[in-house]
Amino acid sequence: MKQHVIFYSFVFLLCFLLGFIQAPFYLIALLLIFSMSWYMYIQISPILFSKDVHKSEKFILKHQKNPMYQFYYAIANNLDDEAEAALAKFNAKYKNSHRQALMNTSFALYRKDVSEAKKHVVSIKPLVYRTYYEALIAAQSRQYDTAKRLAEQLPKGWMKESVLAEISQKQGNRASAKQHAVSAYEQTRGLQRYLIYKNNETYFAS
Repeated sequence: MKQHVIFYSFVFLLCFLLGFIQAPFYLIALLLIFSMSWYMYIQISPILFSKDVHKSEKFILKHQKNPMYQFYYAIANNLDDEAEAALAKFNAKYKNSHRQALMNTSFALYRKDVSEAKKHVVSIKPLVYRTYYEALIAAQSRQYDTAKRLAEQLPKGWMKESVLAEISQKQGNRASAKQHAVSAYEQTRGLQRYLIYKNNETYFAS
């Protein structure tokens, strides 16, 4: 909060000074747009664009009042009770059925509860994310042919690689699982990169 106050105070003061010296209006407007865009980029970069998982984790920890970040941190670090509590907060706060479906499916897969995951996955939108989670459900169910078929439909490389990593892990092929997990990791940034890293931490450590 203090950081926000300092930034906005600085921008206001700078715009005031430019107005005082009768600088062109377009110059003040450009300065305002540029500074706001830059500041917003800096704020969201760790969770959307960063390749540094430690910066992403620092951002997530800083925003633990948000149940979504609280939830993802909990499942990334195997904190079962915290994950369940965060999910309950999220479902109570956000009534969007699509977002709830995604979170509930994620939690069910985290707990390896395939039947529960199947209840929620049908409500996930957009379709690409539903297909991704259906592929993960198939992999956890050891329906490997179905999982591979669904993975081939995924347009994002990291999604396909994550599914193939899950299949290889279930089949006991550690070398293949590591290869696909690393490939998925290299194709992602921000929160997704952090989650893939934590989910496959043993591979990255070896």
